[in-house]
Formats: sequence, structure tokens, C-alpha cells
Amino acid sequence: MVAKLLGLAFLYLTTGPFTFSAHGTSVYPVPTSSVKINPNWEVVYQDTDVYGVVGKAVILECGTSVPDIYIWSFTKPGTDAIKAVVYNLGKGPRIQQFAETLGHLTIISNSAAVSIEKLPLAAHGLFTCQAFYNIDKEPVVYYYYVHLNVRVPVSKPYLLLSDVSPVEGSTMWMRCNLENGTGPIQYVWQHETHSGNITVVAQGSSNLINITDINRNHTGWYRCVATNAVNSESSNRLWLDTIYGPDIPRIDVTPYSITERGYSALERETVSLMCQAPSNPASQYVWFYNNSQVYSGPQYTITKILRMHTGDYACLAQNTYLNTRSKKTISLTVYYPPDGSPSCSVEAALNHTALKLLCVWAGGFPSPSLDWTGDLVQAGKTQVDAEQQTNLQSGTAIILPSGSVTPNSLFRCVGSHPALKQTTECSTRTYIPPAEPVCFAYVTNTQQYLMLSCSWDGGAPKALVWWEGPGGQSKGGQENSNILVLRYGTARSGKPYTCYAKHPLMVEAKSCRLTLGQS
Repeated sequence: MVAKLLGLAFLYLTTGPFTFSAHGTSVYPVPTSSVKINPNWEVVYQDTDVYGVVGKAVILECGTSVPDIYIWSFTKPGTDAIKAVVYNLGKGPRIQQFAETLGHLTIISNSAAVSIEKLPLAAHGLFTCQAFYNIDKEPVVYYYYVHLNVRVPVSKPYLLLSDVSPVEGSTMWMRCNLENGTGPIQYVWQHETHSGNITVVAQGSSNLINITDINRNHTGWYRCVATNAVNSESSNRLWLDTIYGPDIPRIDVTPYSITERGYSALERETVSLMCQAPSNPASQYVWFYNNSQVYSGPQYTITKILRMHTGDYACLAQNTYLNTRSKKTISLTVYYPPDGSPSCSVEAALNHTALKLLCVWAGGFPSPSLDWTGDLVQAGKTQVDAEQQTNLQSGTAIILPSGSVTPNSLFRCVGSHPALKQTTECSTRTYIPPAEPVCFAYVTNTQQYLMLSCSWDGGAPKALVWWEGPGGQSKGGQENSNILVLRYGTARSGKPYTCYAKHPLMVEAKSCRLTLGQS
């Protein structure tokens, strides 16, 4: 019986080509029906898939109990050759020289299992164990087909970029290269920002990704992670430096003061102009004042700025790598105060029927703000109505009707200017002349002329004085005093000559009269 089984075993070792189908694909030969055994015997076939890793250890089982006789053989994928690896015909295992190509192979004691250490890739293939049990009685024969799949760990990948310094708006690719690794392999692409934030930008089975329309947000560290059924490995980081800019500059003015025309500054203060235009590499800056270059650098500082520095300031930003540039212009106006302090005066207006308050403060830019305060009494108001106030180029005037202002009133003009920290003021007072108008006559030494004099001295503003006489002998108004000159002999005797004096603080005019006697 033993001899017959041995003959069967060695018949298998020398049998011809055969085919075995695994997962629908013919990869290994299988025994053919040409193997002759006793019809009463029944051979049992079993298939097992075992996965091993290159360089590691793996155990191939041959049944759950120790057979009386067993033979291990190996078939390389894609070939028909069946080569013995180890056998035991009842006198202990005999490892064949061929087994050395399959790794460090040993038989586990008290079993027919094979242990392979330092597994090589050459061990990938079909291991067959023919096991014979109960050979002295009713023998049982097993064929154990062990499909050993030797997997290779992914090696450390290395990242390759088509351009490590792409220009914004361009297209580039990244490739994750591997020396070794059993597929399928999955690739994950990671992006790490300056702040250390890591995001996944792509993943899949391809080791190549394309990035279109590159922008500055793509700048940062990149790495790829390759993963298969055995392990996962990350590449070293590579820095992607996107080239861009410059953008339109932004100009910050310190101290910050904005007007309708642009920016403003106070004379003799220090003004700083800071230009920023995002760019990689960093922008180079040039400053222009009224189209003339004045400085190179991002920050242009003017100490003790003067009114002559008013004008247009332009910042030109340049990317010397791309030979690109951008520009922005602002208008800067220097405010300076008027000279001295305001000057107040009061005048008669509207033919001495009203008062005119005049406040003048010449110079300065912008024009100073002038406001009248004081004894402004009109219909119970303490401030003059806007329509009564006239703004002049360097001053302001107010017209007040007679009767709206009490005698001996004080008016103040308060002046302010952005370039001054404090206000300044002037004042003026109105009053009626203290006495009455005075009239008198006298003759010149040659007795050619008769002179009629009328005066009303004092008062603020000055009174208007005029003469009215018979026969059209009159003289128009003059301030404070008036002299009517008559040729001697033309004066009308017995007829009155009246001097009228009108002050804006009085509704009615005062008068004095001269009547000439006959000579």
C-alpha cells in the first residue's frame, strides 16, 4: 500500500502541464485527470490564499494534522514547471536545494507547515502540499493549494514638481514617484500653509496631478503620501513658491486725515506715507512728487511738512523678477493757518440805516472759520441768521438793521483753523456819539468864501453828516464832519442852512441849523 502511494506521489511530481484558475484567470497549472489512483480512493482538494510581505516571515499550512507523507512543491506564475521544495516520506523532511531561492525555509516541528523567513519576491506563486494520511489502512489524500501573494511595501516616495516657482495664472503638475510598492497604490496630496494648517488637495490612484490657474494661495509646503495594503509612506516636503504681483498699491497716510480732495496734513507736522503692494518676490518701491522721483523704499517720511509740499504723491511698485509694475497716486493738501489774528470793525451800511460787522483774517488754507457772537439781538435771537451773514474770501460780514442793535453793544468774532489747536478772537463795540451835532460858520481871510461847518464827533461807526440849504446849496454826506463852502455874496440871508447827522444806531437823524443874517 505504501509503495502504491509513493508511486502516486512521484507520479504527481513528474506529471505534465496543468491549469488552475484563480479569481477567473488561469495563472497556475493544476493536476490533470491523468493521475491514476485507485477508484475507491477519493482525493480532496483545498485552496488557500496567503499574503506575505517581502523581508518578513510567512507560514504555509498543510492541513490541520500531521500527514504520514507530504510533498511540498512550487510553481512560478506563468510557467508550467513544478519543482519540489521539501518532502517527508516518513523519515523526516528533506529540503531541496531549490528551496533556497524561496527564502529561509524550515518545517515547523510536529507539523507539515512550512515557515519562510526573509520572504523574497521570488516566493510569489503556487505552493502545493500533497498530504497522505492513514496510509497503512484506508489512505486519504489531500492536495493543498496555497497561493502565496508576496507584497512589496511602498518605498519612501519623492515628489517632483514641473515648476517650483510658477507664475500666478499658469499651469503645472506634481508627480509622486515610487521605487517599489505592490499595487493598488493610493496617493494623497497634502498642502501645508505658513501657519502649519494642512489640507488634502487631491487623492486617488494616479501619481500625477495637474494644477491649472495657479494663484498665490497655492504657495506652501507640499508632500505626497503613498499607501498600499502593506504600509503608508510620506515624501519629504517641497516648497512651492508662487510668483505674482505687484497688485495695485495701497497708500496709508499717517496722521490719517481725509478730505474731498484726498488727504490733508497740518503744516510743520511729520507725515508718513506707507506703500504696500502684495508681490512675490517683494515689491520695490519708488515715490514721486508731482511726477518727479523723490524717494526709493516703501515708507516716505516728510518731517515738518510745509505748504509747498502740497501736491500729488505717487507710489510705483515693481516686481523685478516678472518685470511688472503698478502705480497709485494720492493728493495731499497741507493746511496752514492765517497770519496773526482776526481783525474786527464796524461800519455803516445801507446809507447808514444798518450796521455792518466786518471780521477779516487774511491768509491760511483752507480759509479760517469766523463766527460772530455777542450782543446780537434781533427778535430775541442770540445768534445772527445765516442769511444775514456774508462769507468773504478772507473774512465774514454781518448786516444788522437799525433798531436791532442796542447802543454800546459788544461784538466778538471767533476765528478757528484746522492748523491751530486753539481759537482766537477780536472784538468791536458800537456806540452813539456822546454829544449833539455842532454847526458854525466862518469867513475866509480874503472874504471870498463863507464856510459852514457841521460835525458830530465820536461814535462807532461814524455818523453821516450832510448839508441842505436854500437854492440847491447842499452837500452830500460825509462821515463825522462836513463843510459847505459858499462863495461870499451868494449865501442866502435869512434862509436856514440845516446840517443833518445820521447814525446807524438811531432811526431818526439829528440836526443843527444856521441862518445867515444880512451883512
